[in-house]
Parts: sequence; C-alpha cells; structure tokens
Amino acid sequence: MPPVLHGYPVSNWFNCTRAAMIEKGLGAEFVDCRASSDPGFLANSAMGKIPWLETGRGGIAETVAIMEYLEETAAGPRLMPSDSFERARVRQVFNIVQVYVELPMRSLYPAVFMGETPDKAVAEATFGMTSRAMRALDELCSGEPFLRGTALTLADLAAFYTFELADRVCFHLRGDRLLDGRSSFQRWDQAMRDRTSTKIVLADFASAFAEYRTAKGASFDEDAYLTKRKVNA
Repeated sequence: MPPVLHGYPVSNWFNCTRAAMIEKGLGAEFVDCRASSDPGFLANSAMGKIPWLETGRGGIAETVAIMEYLEETAAGPRLMPSDSFERARVRQVFNIVQVYVELPMRSLYPAVFMGETPDKAVAEATFGMTSRAMRALDELCSGEPFLRGTALTLADLAAFYTFELADRVCFHLRGDRLLDGRSSFQRWDQAMRDRTSTKIVLADFASAFAEYRTAKGASFDEDAYLTKRKVNA
C-alpha cells in the first residue's frame, strides 16, 4: 500500500513532510487528525504527536524518521545528496532549524497563536537563540537557489515551513521579519513559494490556520502580517 500521512495543516512538521511526499510524486492526500493520547493513536505515534505515516508495516512517527523512510523507499526526485559530506551538511541544517529555531519559537506560540500573555524573559531568550541559529545558517547555506546549492533537499522543506511560523512570531512580538537583511534567504523564500508543492500545502495551511486562530482566540493579525510581507517582497 502507498504510505498515507496523518496530521494537521497548521503543523510545520506535517507540512514539510507533506511537501516532501508531493515532491516525490506520492500525491497530496492526507488524513486530517490532531495529536492524541488515545491508545490507538499511540500505537502509531508513540509520543502522541503529528505527523505520523501509515505504511503497510505499521506507523512511523517523528518527522526526521518519516522523511528518511520516504527518501529510502519512495521513487521520485531525491531529497538528500548522494555525497556523504553533503548529506551530513543537510542533516546539520535540518538539526539547527529544528533545535535552535523551531523549538525555541514554539515556546512563544501560546502568546502569539493561542491568546496567552507573552513572557518577556522567554521572548528575549528565544530571540537570542534564534538570532544565533540564523547566523549559523548564514554560514552554512547559500540560498542560491536552495539552501545547500542547486538541488532541493529535506533541509529546504524543514526550514521553509518552520520559518513560516517563526516569521509570524517575529512580526507579532517585534514588528520585524525573520529573514530581514538576508537577501539570499529572501530569494530562496520566493523560489520555494513558487513550487507547486508549496502552493498546495500553503493553501490548506491558510484555511486551517484561520480556523485555528479563531478557536484559540488568538490576537495575531494575519491580514496585517500578509500586508507587511507583500510590501517587503
């Protein structure tokens, strides 16, 4: 059976995994679900998180594991370099994005997307860490046209969908954007938006994100954010 992705289009990790499946020609269909502690869910995703991938042999969870499984088993364009050094560099970029951008920014999601009051100390620590991470990515990534050169990789997908939410956090709490002053990253960002997979994934993100903000009573102003992004494009 072809693999089936389970998750929710507000999640950056679900979105980057879905985009990888589209890039590999596996289609855009998915099963809409949320994180859960239900025993049946835990049988496929031991931490109760999304996304998880349904395969003929059982469920696979954790984004890195899912994406490497798809890379090893699915046909279509390769999303990891053939060269061992370059594969390591892609994993290095992926790890920096996951640990030093996404994870700290996630601590601010309640204040931006869930209607809670921001904690100044947490925000300062988060922005300090993400600034350090972005400097590291400046050193590791060319952004011309992709983060590690001429071919799309898993690092591009992880970064793009993580930056989508992180950029909104920066806008809401600081009034700026994550990629401000990084022209090569800005060109990369536009190149990613022009991809068919991105257009499909972001269309579903937009509708799901609107419903999510309403349900959570979020103060985040999506219209103002999109206007600023358009002006700065």
